[in-house]
Amino acid sequence: MSEEDLENLPEEVVEEEPVSEDECIQIKKPVKKKIYKKTTPVEGEEPKPKRERSQAQKDAWAKCLANRTKNRQDRKVVQDEDAKLLSEYKKQLAKKTESKIVKKAVGIKKKQIIREEELDEISEDETPIEVVEEIIRKRRQPAPKKQLPAKPQPEPEPLKRVLTFF
Repeated sequence: MSEEDLENLPEEVVEEEPVSEDECIQIKKPVKKKIYKKTTPVEGEEPKPKRERSQAQKDAWAKCLANRTKNRQDRKVVQDEDAKLLSEYKKQLAKKTESKIVKKAVGIKKKQIIREEELDEISEDETPIEVVEEIIRKRRQPAPKKQLPAKPQPEPEPLKRVLTFF
């Protein structure tokens, strides 16, 4: 075996001391829940009848059902109104962005036409190419940034004279 093979071998496994049963965690086996099946009616015996509801319970249940349908309808109305408002907002937003895009396009087109006219005027003259390139370079340069006014500096305190006596 080469040295590389010896380096790649796993290290010796050290076995741990066996743990006592007291130290082990006891895990309980899950118990299945009992399943209740419907009992089949026995021949000859009638099943116990269900208890009848009182009139107050019946009235309360009818009131609950009516209240539920009313709440459903109210929520539906609110959702419809929200949907209408959202669609109107989206339409207005689309119109607004479209108008902004059109304005921007018109501005770009105007600038392009102005540049072409200026270049046409220059080209009709017999101006040298260097002058034309310089004009184009100046136009392409970003506008100079406005400088903020300098912060006023506090006036220095006048020097105090110190008198010493000997």
